[in-house]
Amino acid sequence: MLERNVVFKDFRDKIRVALVYPNSYTIGMANLGFRILYDLLNSMENVYAERFFLDFNKSLETKSELKEFEIIAFTWQFELDALNILDILYRNKIPLRRDRRKQVVIVGGPCAVNPYPLKKFVDFFFIGEAEENLVSFINDFSRGGDIYSLSKIEGVYSSELDNYTRKVYVSDLDRYHPIKQIMSPEAALGESFLLEVSRGCGRGCRFCMSGYTFRPQRERSFERLQEIADRGIEACASRKISLIGASASDYPRIEDLCEYLSARGVGLSIPSLRADSLTEPIVEALVKTGQRSLTLAPESNWRLRTLVNKPIEDEDILRAYKMSIDRGIKNIKLYLMVGIPTETSEDLNELVGLIKELKKISGRVRLSVNPLIPKPHTPFQWLGLEKLSDLREKIEVLKKARVQMEVEDLKMAHIQATISLGDEGLSDILEKAYFYGKGLGAFRRAFKEEGVEFDYYIRGRDTSEILPWEKIDVGVKKSFLIREFKKSFKGEVTSICREGCRVCGVC
Repeated sequence: MLERNVVFKDFRDKIRVALVYPNSYTIGMANLGFRILYDLLNSMENVYAERFFLDFNKSLETKSELKEFEIIAFTWQFELDALNILDILYRNKIPLRRDRRKQVVIVGGPCAVNPYPLKKFVDFFFIGEAEENLVSFINDFSRGGDIYSLSKIEGVYSSELDNYTRKVYVSDLDRYHPIKQIMSPEAALGESFLLEVSRGCGRGCRFCMSGYTFRPQRERSFERLQEIADRGIEACASRKISLIGASASDYPRIEDLCEYLSARGVGLSIPSLRADSLTEPIVEALVKTGQRSLTLAPESNWRLRTLVNKPIEDEDILRAYKMSIDRGIKNIKLYLMVGIPTETSEDLNELVGLIKELKKISGRVRLSVNPLIPKPHTPFQWLGLEKLSDLREKIEVLKKARVQMEVEDLKMAHIQATISLGDEGLSDILEKAYFYGKGLGAFRRAFKEEGVEFDYYIRGRDTSEILPWEKIDVGVKKSFLIREFKKSFKGEVTSICREGCRVCGVC
């Protein structure tokens, strides 16, 4: 493995932390959160954090086995990685159940905001952003802290105590950013320095968990971004920078930043772009520095975009698409969503018409089609997953556009929604399904054996129902989510959230 900037320490007098990304190395090493954890932990003199991935059974730093570590820390980015967490523990001969092992297993990341499906396997969950509490946790652990003292740390949820936990977040992004990042050609973004311009998103798309759980939207100052970029280029010998943010193109000085980085002579990529904030200077900077592909997410037609609170006009999508093609972007992928509430064949046919208009511009269009997965702590947490048969019919309608189309595996989407909306009882089902093969058939068998209806977790719910994850407080008021849920069916749009508005409750 060709890597630069790996941390090597004498681990004999250190707290050993296994930092585990429960997916492939390629995906994990392109994740900024994983890089932050690595940098943060290894900045502590009494700690040595080593990396594990789904495709590496031993640590990359010292080739040690997972069972040699005192703390095993997983970052949980995607619901389906819950099965990979079980797989990594089991194949390393570590008991799955937390009451049967000596190692401490902790989990953080976006999916930790509903800890209950993994509650029987994980000791502690970190709710929010680990820069705020991970160091305190490790220090208390090193002093012999027990579950009572550890769970008193803000943002730390104990599975055993089931304590009410409020999210923690970094209020000032200028305070910290990893500079000496590991560079690897095997990472999904290549040897790219990851530069986070903002965190959180104020757009309020009603299906997006990150848009609610990472509130409020925060931005780094332009001067600080310049400094981080300059230091990162030098420390990492990187010739490419990827701008990271839920919607990086919304950054107020994004054009100035692109111009600055372009003048530095480094390659530039922006994985997250919105059609209504994409401008000519941004596209020209991307092309000038070598980027030839980008992703846009129209989601659906205009009516359903307003329903999900993503009111991007068709004209903005066509403008952004044509502008990008005309200036040298060769590959544009469009993300679409099916299964949005009240969706009709008329909506889908209207969307097909938009796709055909885009095809006239470029000659070909690439689509990625995904079902709407209800997420906790969002206005759509009360929705059920649409029937797979209905989703298949809707995808067939989209095929009338006759363009290249990638479709998410709908069977796995069913499992993803189940984990997303699960409670503690799902732990037993997950464990059985893992041993039965992890597929949809394995889950059916596990549900049957546990005496639970197969569609129990993906059913629609009333807003008066107590939800499993309500002890996890991400700051957004339930009353606000209910208002957003009701507004969606009226096609009413909520304006962009900015820090300090005091509407949703976070600020």
